[in-house]
Amino acid sequence: MALFLEQVGLEAERRGPREWGVRIPTAMRGAIGVGIEAGERTVTMRAFFLRGPDRGHEEVYRRLLRRHLDTRHWRFALDDVGDLYLVADVPLAGLDPDGLDGLLGALSALVDETYEGVVRAGFDVPEGALLGPPPP
Repeated sequence: MALFLEQVGLEAERRGPREWGVRIPTAMRGAIGVGIEAGERTVTMRAFFLRGPDRGHEEVYRRLLRRHLDTRHWRFALDDVGDLYLVADVPLAGLDPDGLDGLLGALSALVDETYEGVVRAGFDVPEGALLGPPPP
């Protein structure tokens, strides 16, 4: 996996014997951290998307569950406190650098497509306020 990450051009932080962390750029949210764990047969990737919504929970969850119909590998999940994550489990067999690059690119695209709508549905955002990545 470390070789794949290097071939894709990502700086990976080693977190354990079979675990890495990378940062993937997105246009709407800024860089998103992704934890990657290589199991015996499966690679699991997990990325924090957004803290739990303050309001409009049903609308937020409906939007995210609806996206599952259109996504192949990535799915939205929430933890015990309601924070939102994106998770992918893919077979290790057959995964190559191009496949890994495609999965991480799909994550970036999915974040860009869903972030603003979820933030506006789940938080008090003044009308007309522009959303985007935090300043550098």
